[in-house]
Amino acid sequence: MAPFQPTGEFDFRNARQMQGGAAAAGNSTLAETFAALKKPDWGGMAATNIDAAGYEERGIRDANTKVRNSLIAQTANVKATEIAAEARVQAAREQAAGSQFGSVVKAGVGLLGSVLLSDERTKNTIEHIDDALSTLRQLKPVTFYYNEEYSSNPERIHNGFIAQEYAKVLPAATYYDDSLDRLCIDTGELIALLVRGVQQLESRVTRMEAKNALVEVR
Repeated sequence: MAPFQPTGEFDFRNARQMQGGAAAAGNSTLAETFAALKKPDWGGMAATNIDAAGYEERGIRDANTKVRNSLIAQTANVKATEIAAEARVQAAREQAAGSQFGSVVKAGVGLLGSVLLSDERTKNTIEHIDDALSTLRQLKPVTFYYNEEYSSNPERIHNGFIAQEYAKVLPAATYYDDSLDRLCIDTGELIALLVRGVQQLESRVTRMEAKNALVEVR
């Protein structure tokens, strides 16, 4: 096909050539545009999905971390409260017993009852217990269940005493716990009384046996 050469006269054939060339160019541009719109941007979409997945995973991880840290903090607070409550009870107990080591207990050093305080050098005004049976007879042992708010096992039956009644017999072994707003007792004080009571009963049995032996001899 000969190239178009413009002249001063109108040439129908040349006009048709120009029209065909413009149409071909227009069709080519339209096809390229359609292909560009139809073809997905797979790389861009993949990158977007990866970013979204990363954000989601990071959000889940942060949420789990916050929950875990919250549980750890709550557990630590509960444990600290329990330790503080035990320290206050032990301090009040030592104070009621007249111990000079109450400050040690408050400082967080646990003491094994009166075992560590048995040295004679820690005591004064020492007197022997003559009659423990009369004291023991006044005590009123009972069975009971703790209320749910004071026990992790409220179905368990216990043997013990009522502090209000116990205080009438052994006031020095009864103390008031401010943190609980309740009366408490130190049953460790009973050990010496029970030992002395057994000794008294043994002496009585021995005397009765000796008396019966003399009767049989006669």
